Amino acid sequence: MLSVVKENEVYKTMKSLALLLLAFYIGCSESNEPTLSSTNNYQAYDLVKSDSIGIELGDSNYVFGAILDAVYLSDGRIALLDVLQRKILVFSNTGEFISSVGREGMGPGEFISPFSLTALSNGGFAVSDVQQGKVVFFNSGLELEKEITGFSPMAPDIIRTGQGESVFGRRMSWYFDEDSDELYSGAEYCLWSDSITPDRVYQEDFFPHSSSDHVYCGMASADDGRLFTMPSSKTEYKIIGYSLSGDISFQVELPWETIFLTEDELLAARPHLIIPGPGSESTSAELSADWSPDSIRNSGYPIGIDDSNRLWVKSGRGETASGQARVSVQIHEPPPWLVPPRVGLI
Repeated sequence: MLSVVKENEVYKTMKSLALLLLAFYIGCSESNEPTLSSTNNYQAYDLVKSDSIGIELGDSNYVFGAILDAVYLSDGRIALLDVLQRKILVFSNTGEFISSVGREGMGPGEFISPFSLTALSNGGFAVSDVQQGKVVFFNSGLELEKEITGFSPMAPDIIRTGQGESVFGRRMSWYFDEDSDELYSGAEYCLWSDSITPDRVYQEDFFPHSSSDHVYCGMASADDGRLFTMPSSKTEYKIIGYSLSGDISFQVELPWETIFLTEDELLAARPHLIIPGPGSESTSAELSADWSPDSIRNSGYPIGIDDSNRLWVKSGRGETASGQARVSVQIHEPPPWLVPPRVGLI
């Protein structure tokens, strides 16, 4: 069984609602990478809460501020990123508190705006602090190992496991195009290991800054160097898989039509926390006060790879795709000649 951590809760798969694409191919795009597009065979899954970590009152090690990210480490421990406490809390695989690292500050191993967390193949983890422009690496003993500093205008707001001790990341950026006399903003999807200069740039998506059509991609990865991106789109369902070398190995493109959230889904949407960006004088409470859920579903978000080499996606397809205790998950199986099997945990 596959387990994932979501909003402090551990879920395990139960057959019911999402789609399992068992066998599909076929066709090649203009760049000769396979395009997967059939939905003829599928099986339904549902994620059901099986356990939780955290209390409202009591032991301070279990009282959280705001958990932005959570991962399983390679030995089964669970790491949670608490942005308000500026620390990473580490628990056993049964939920007992072990230790924490980090605190508020600007020194080595300290955080101002820790925003994303990912496990490393050495048993440790990395943390991205967007406001300080750095990614901090801790080893399996929870000791500070290194920092990559100097990201500008900000560090990656999402990081994911790379091969060895490298990390994939989504870095927001912008540039001014003199020919069109226009400012462009968007994101780069890259791999970093030792410096702010990317080892490899996989994908770049930039849009006129004045446009309302900005679409950013969610990311999932495998520790053998594969990367998967999926636009958080309301108009298309598309997944791109990249090989270790950075080439596109496959694409998934499925039919998509606009889907509106139900009233129950809108009511169930969790309170949204907006973190002030670099240089902002506003507080999280001020920025979050007028937030309300979007009434249109996104097509999906990639979660990760399971032991059977299947890509799991939180999907907008289905009746309980968003804002519910049940989370619809779609599973995509790349053809076996494209991707070798692997063993790992989400």
